[in-house]
Amino acid sequence: MKTKMLKILIFLIITVVVLVGCAGKPDTIGIIEGTDEKEDLLKVYTSFYPYYDFAKNIGGDNIQLDTIVPTGTEPHSFEPSPKTIAELEKADVFIYNGLHMEPWVDRVLNLLEGKDIYIVDASKAVELINYDTKHNDDHDHEDKQEHNHDHGEYDPHIWVDPVNAIHISKMIKEAFVDVDPNNKNIYEENFNNFKGELDKLDESFRVGLKDATERKIIVSHSAFGYLARRYNIEEISVAGISPHAEPSPKRLAQLTKIANENKINYIFFEALANVKTAEVLAKEANLEVLTLYNVEGLTYEQSKNGEDYISLMYKNLETLKKALVK
Repeated sequence: MKTKMLKILIFLIITVVVLVGCAGKPDTIGIIEGTDEKEDLLKVYTSFYPYYDFAKNIGGDNIQLDTIVPTGTEPHSFEPSPKTIAELEKADVFIYNGLHMEPWVDRVLNLLEGKDIYIVDASKAVELINYDTKHNDDHDHEDKQEHNHDHGEYDPHIWVDPVNAIHISKMIKEAFVDVDPNNKNIYEENFNNFKGELDKLDESFRVGLKDATERKIIVSHSAFGYLARRYNIEEISVAGISPHAEPSPKRLAQLTKIANENKINYIFFEALANVKTAEVLAKEANLEVLTLYNVEGLTYEQSKNGEDYISLMYKNLETLKKALVK
């Protein structure tokens, strides 16, 4: 009898231990990484990767940071769950891109209206590129309609420019200081350090591309307009702002002609984009394929290897030098 009771007691103890272990911590929406929840940390939510990276550099250990779009996911078409959107009500600061980059953001802003949450719209920090004007030279009316897709009149890829990244990071820093003034000196110091890295990146692009003999690049989708404007490059895109847009046969023929006439030898694909139609162009025009990172997000491999905005942008520079500097 005692032996039987002892076995029952041991079984109950093991059951309790297993159940407690399985309970763990509640899930967070921080897919790339997140800090453990602590009451004294500034709670910051970002829409997708570049703003996560900027906020991480500025906030450091003083913020609890989460991002909505997961690793390995292209943000144009991502839709967060209602549970994830509801989590944003816990935020002290919410940072997003704007310009229709996040199709779900209007629902979020309606949810957060009237709450004590500092909203950072990164698009307010930079000079925007009008998408129609940008493509006046090489697209007819039909192509403009195709390229605009549903993203409005402005190119939303504002972060793919180190100088824009500085302006956006300054806005993020000011938000942190406003909400958490006790740690102002930390945020100021972190921002200045990060700005220094971005300044070096900008200078590296200027020096690295100043002797470029070619100034045109063909890309799988129009994600590099701000980078191109900054460093005097002309971006010619297969698809529009959305990587899922399908170019017409007329557009593919037009691009083949542009590549041949300008002796363009390369076409640039992206890590997270659908590149089937760009592959067709590469074959048609006999173009070598290179990779440019628009840093909308990290792949699982990049995340595992500790890549970040700055490291990927330096890789972009080396790729552009290969294509443009002879």
